[in-house]
Amino acid sequence: MFSLKRRISNKETLLGTFVILPSTDSVEILALGGFDFVVLDREHGPHSIEKLQDMVRVASLHKMGTLVRVPENSKKEILWALDVGADGVLVPMVETASDAIRAVRSAKYDPIGERGVAFTRSSKYGKHELTSYFEESNENTFIALQCENIKGLTNLDEIVNTPGVDMIFFGPFDMSASLGIPGKVEDPRVKEAAMKLLQICKNANKAAGTFASTAEEALNRIQEGFNLVGLGIEATIYLNAVKSLVTSVKNKIIK
Repeated sequence: MFSLKRRISNKETLLGTFVILPSTDSVEILALGGFDFVVLDREHGPHSIEKLQDMVRVASLHKMGTLVRVPENSKKEILWALDVGADGVLVPMVETASDAIRAVRSAKYDPIGERGVAFTRSSKYGKHELTSYFEESNENTFIALQCENIKGLTNLDEIVNTPGVDMIFFGPFDMSASLGIPGKVEDPRVKEAAMKLLQICKNANKAAGTFASTAEEALNRIQEGFNLVGLGIEATIYLNAVKSLVTSVKNKIIK
């Protein structure tokens, strides 16, 4: 069975992208293009739960991993994301160990957590015996927490060592804003924060993820040691492809 968590545990390096367009066709194109995973972004994208489930289903059919970035660290949002069958959640703005504990409890079934029980797509609508499903879900659900500001970085040792946390995701843009240099993601202070995060994750034997705007940046992040890289946003990828195509023709038109 395909498992995003298993691939990370096997030390694979995974490349994906963020998805803000609520489109199953878009997800299928990204899978056919070769991405290992997508982050279905409910924090910044207009994804309804109904559409989200269809997007997860399409990704699953193509054996492409799915993380849902929930808009907040709440039991309801995490429950919705996992009940539609996503491989895991990406929880924003985790700043303390108590934030991390809350996310884990929301994502895991008893006896580890407090996730509510229902016969949804994630449980194949009750097809399988529940006890084995709970154990399998607790084992395979991937929990990634975002480190996006100075407070989160300061408390990262405690956050990353919270039982149930699988990965810390470094948010370079929000971290730059927290450092008082918004948008300057190549500034040495942002890079220093990223390297500190990488070392803390390595010491805890936990995976580290991050965002990259270009292919060159993605390669650099992988060479630095990040296990999972979100390369851009799919809408921007499409826009840049269209601009490049149109410009290549229009620039050759003889006026």
